[in-house]
Amino acid sequence: MLETKLVSSLDKVGADRDFLELDRQKPLYGYVGEEVSFQIAYRDTSLQKDERDVRRIVVSSAGEVQADVRVRQVLNVMCRRSCNPDSYDEDYLFYEAGMAPDLLKDLEPGETFEVTGDWRSLWVDVCPRQDAGQCCLTFALEEKNEISADASEKSVQASAGKGETGVLENGGARKAEELTVTVQVSGESLPKLNIPHTEWFHYDGIADYYGVEVFSEEFWRIFRNFLAVYIKRGCNTILTPVLTPPLDTEVGGERTTIQLVDVELAEGEYRLDLSKLERFLDVCLEAGIAYFEICHLFTQWGAAAAPKVVAMVNGREEKIFGWDTPSSDPEYLKFLTALLPQVKDLLSRRGLLQCSFFHISDEPDLNSEHYQTSQSTVRSLLKGCTIVEAVTDYKYYEKGLVDIPVCATDHIEPFLERRPEKLWCYYCCSQTKEVPNRFISMPSWRNRIYGVLLYWHHMDGFLHWGFNFYNSGLSRKKINPYETPDADNFFPAGDPFLVYPGKDGIPDESIRIMVQKEAIDDYRALCLLESRIGRDKVMELIRREAGMELSFRQYPREKEFILNLRACVDEMLSGG
Repeated sequence: MLETKLVSSLDKVGADRDFLELDRQKPLYGYVGEEVSFQIAYRDTSLQKDERDVRRIVVSSAGEVQADVRVRQVLNVMCRRSCNPDSYDEDYLFYEAGMAPDLLKDLEPGETFEVTGDWRSLWVDVCPRQDAGQCCLTFALEEKNEISADASEKSVQASAGKGETGVLENGGARKAEELTVTVQVSGESLPKLNIPHTEWFHYDGIADYYGVEVFSEEFWRIFRNFLAVYIKRGCNTILTPVLTPPLDTEVGGERTTIQLVDVELAEGEYRLDLSKLERFLDVCLEAGIAYFEICHLFTQWGAAAAPKVVAMVNGREEKIFGWDTPSSDPEYLKFLTALLPQVKDLLSRRGLLQCSFFHISDEPDLNSEHYQTSQSTVRSLLKGCTIVEAVTDYKYYEKGLVDIPVCATDHIEPFLERRPEKLWCYYCCSQTKEVPNRFISMPSWRNRIYGVLLYWHHMDGFLHWGFNFYNSGLSRKKINPYETPDADNFFPAGDPFLVYPGKDGIPDESIRIMVQKEAIDDYRALCLLESRIGRDKVMELIRREAGMELSFRQYPREKEFILNLRACVDEMLSGG
């Protein structure tokens, strides 16, 4: 017998200890353009452990408000490294290696999906396209029948606004289970995200995985596909590879060259062509990018060396700088003296300099002479620019080494106590205890709570290092992310990327990117409510619902708090 449940988007079906079953009689609430997500959990209790069956899903709608409906199957991935050894807390769903739900795969028209005796789920997104009203949707799970070619030709082609909203074959299959969901649509949209949000984009990831030449037309096509998802899911700031970013690379190793500035070295002088950078800016601006992060000018963790730079020398491409080039090398500094003014001039002419950020070295060592020397060298070249850096020690800001510190959430208290004028935050593989993160082994509420905490702490930006990092740790080799979401057992699974490289250059999404977008939408909803009633009253609402003062380490450790808070916000915004 097929059993179904309507469950929250904050459940990881098959991994969570229990489900938060939604009230089928209570409408879900959404804004025009905001996707409302939930899941249909299913299992067949009549199947034995090793038995399998298949189903199809048919979606129909009724009501005045039309919506785009997307149904995806939630698939398990193998997590060899679920968390850092001896560096986790009691909130994790699991600690050992194993399969867990993460990957979202679209169900094609008429495609069947597997049913077992274990709980699995379908991920459903409903995106209203009209103004206020209700959209009533019915989801029918049907048994698979053999369908003749004639019947297949007569498949129902559901069109927007005409009853059926899925494109599914109906060959007389028997409906085994139906669920009806009502979405109440607000008459307004959420405001744009008002702070920078960057997930570092790894351009070698798409070039290497799809086997395309860097900056070829096919590369640009795939990049646009990834960029569309990047922006749709709440990112508005993008890492800009003026030079090949010297990130997550083993000392002495190198990654595929991603360099937007063409360099020619002739008679000791550097001739620069910024036409690729111009095209990059055009593509990103057209897609909706608001801020640009100029990549790091020196190597990671201390600025000991120059990044890889290639140039045409006597008609041949050569690597002219790299790990064997000390950061104090006069020739490299001469190159920067030629490069940075031209980059600044281009950004200024395009009206982008004030919404651009520059990096010196990621997570530098404060005691590193290299970093302080590099700072003093390029500061004059970056006059009028904003330097942003991931740091953990407040002394970086005190010493004037960084204009906007980006602090790890488990080291941020000193920054909050002596608040800089602007303060961003980040988390990555090291933020494993108490603070929010998005590992596959964590419950989804620990991902989504980030939106509330961004608002609570009035953060000015949010950074993460991995949108699509498809290498092993330290980029020692290329990997298949479908087989190893942990960078070949190097990072906790889910840390290196939010999207998988799907067919035809179109990324497959994850549970984590959808929940992170919900977190961003929570932040936007709180900002909208603040514009109506003021920040003090919004803070009091959060405090009342949480029953405590919040911090990055202390917050209600449950999905119900987030959903209840959002329901209160939506009710207040609707005048309820």
